[in-house]
Amino acid sequence: MTKNIKIGHHQGLVIAGTHSSAGKSSVSMGFMRLLKNHGYSIKPFKVGPDYIDPGHHARASGQPSYNLDTVMCTPKYVKALFSDIMSDGDIAIVEGVMGLHDGASAISEKGSTAEVAKLLNLPVLLVIDGRAMARSAAALVLGYMNLDPKVNIVGVIANNINSDRHAQIIKDAIEHHTSAKLLACLPTSSELSIPSRHLGLHQGIEQKKDIYQKWAKHIESHIDLKLFLKLFKLKKPEQQASSSKLVPRRWRTNPKSVTFNIAVAKDEAFQFIYQDTLDFLSHQGFNIAFFSPLHDLHLPKNMDGYYFPGGYPELHAEALSRNRSMIKDIKKAGLAGIMIIGECGGLMYLGKHITNETGKKFPMVGLFNFDTSLKARKLTLGYRKLKPTRTTNIKLVLHGHEFHYSAFTMNKEQPKLKNSNPNKKIISNDGFTTKNCHAFYAHIYWAGNKGWLNHLMEAKL
Repeated sequence: MTKNIKIGHHQGLVIAGTHSSAGKSSVSMGFMRLLKNHGYSIKPFKVGPDYIDPGHHARASGQPSYNLDTVMCTPKYVKALFSDIMSDGDIAIVEGVMGLHDGASAISEKGSTAEVAKLLNLPVLLVIDGRAMARSAAALVLGYMNLDPKVNIVGVIANNINSDRHAQIIKDAIEHHTSAKLLACLPTSSELSIPSRHLGLHQGIEQKKDIYQKWAKHIESHIDLKLFLKLFKLKKPEQQASSSKLVPRRWRTNPKSVTFNIAVAKDEAFQFIYQDTLDFLSHQGFNIAFFSPLHDLHLPKNMDGYYFPGGYPELHAEALSRNRSMIKDIKKAGLAGIMIIGECGGLMYLGKHITNETGKKFPMVGLFNFDTSLKARKLTLGYRKLKPTRTTNIKLVLHGHEFHYSAFTMNKEQPKLKNSNPNKKIISNDGFTTKNCHAFYAHIYWAGNKGWLNHLMEAKL
């Protein structure tokens, strides 16, 4: 077995943007596929609580992508997770979140790409949108460098540069006024765009064309690859790193004497689950099976629990509602006391009805007495620190994140948890329970909340 990389002695880089939509996702996917094409062992990561980008990473690199979140997890946990996943010879490509210095606070680095880059001692490749910009590009890059000089911005890629003259101006300005190298100027190309919807890019499973290979070729044709590799000190392993490495985990728990079986919903409607959650469940002794509430007629049998993560049930509400045999199985299992967990999209599906954007109402599972709707779209976004209310037997704090445009139109369930956000203007209740069924609008980071799984399994044990 290969040894773990020690923090500070690994290969890799962080690909950050000046802001959302600067192009960092496409550039990250492109580099993952480009370096993979050249024989490098790539390990992808994503800063923050995103689900969609890691799905693209997995398709671009052929490896699962892990989230690095210093708000839902401790910095110590993030470093340990990174070290667990990396092997000798691997190259980490870490896609940032929003802009380089954006995070959970306006006055600190908490939760930002900059914080993670420093935590892991990784150099940064900054992606800027260079359209309608000349010498000001240097001021932009210099500002990102000077806000925190400890962030090691080594190179810059400029997007939306459509002439050689424009590219030369951008290059001269950045390299004259800053220590960073302009590594590539990428022209706009309509065939390289990935469509978006209300929660971000279309999912990786929806990409029928090989957009990742196209992005790899696009970057390679506009970059001095040798200079890039030299600048970021990236080398091929002497021996190919093993993709089947037995990963030592960081949870410090003893193996369970009992084996549990859990079925996880996974299809076009339900995709939002952290890879670290799946690893954690496996480590805790769970056998994981996947099923489709859209396409399967019945629940998998002989399961101790069913997990419905987030996704886009609102886009598939009619098909989900039409699968009555599946709905019947889920409700029967829930009423019988089988463990069922739904998060965000899963919460919506386990409720009575979903109303889509056109105003059409579809019946769902009905384990919980609430309805949700996208008819009047309203963004709910932010980290959650959920503490128990006085009406619950839950005796722990759960860390998670909310990101949805849906809302309750009717809710007769009693919340068991309350968000302890320091901003008193933001008040939210969450965590609904009936029998052994639990529903949250927040996505809980399971691997960072070890007590949550113990609480769930008390009814089973």
